[in-house]
Amino acid sequence: MIKGARLTILEEGAMKMTNFGRVASGILLSIILFWVWYSVAADYGYSAVSGTYTLQRNGETSTLLLRPDRSFQQEVSHGENVERAQGSWRRVGQGGVVFSKEFLKTAGQEVRPDGEVDGEVEKRCLGLFVSIAFNPDRGGPTFHKKLFR
Repeated sequence: MIKGARLTILEEGAMKMTNFGRVASGILLSIILFWVWYSVAADYGYSAVSGTYTLQRNGETSTLLLRPDRSFQQEVSHGENVERAQGSWRRVGQGGVVFSKEFLKTAGQEVRPDGEVDGEVEKRCLGLFVSIAFNPDRGGPTFHKKLFR
């Protein structure tokens, strides 16, 4: 009888340790997942913003390629007319982006007096969907980053 009681106490202790291990593993996994998500969602660096963006609006199609070396290539199609441009871009603050005066303007987009164009990087859905909005408070155009090439 005593031998069986000891076994039961040992089994209960093992179950408590197993439950503690599960809870500790769950907390550790949650912390790791949060850290990974935050490092993606809070990153507005050149490499995070770089990529291919597209815009389709009012019969106009535009493709914008931002490179980590701060250069860009742009192609805008209006029906059969196609315009191409190359220039530079830079980050300003956490989510601001400024494009050189070579940037091809789209309908509803404002231009600074020096000819450069301001945009705002926006991240949605846990930071996975990135876009660049021009004049977002006035309903300006928004370029959406392609997730896959």
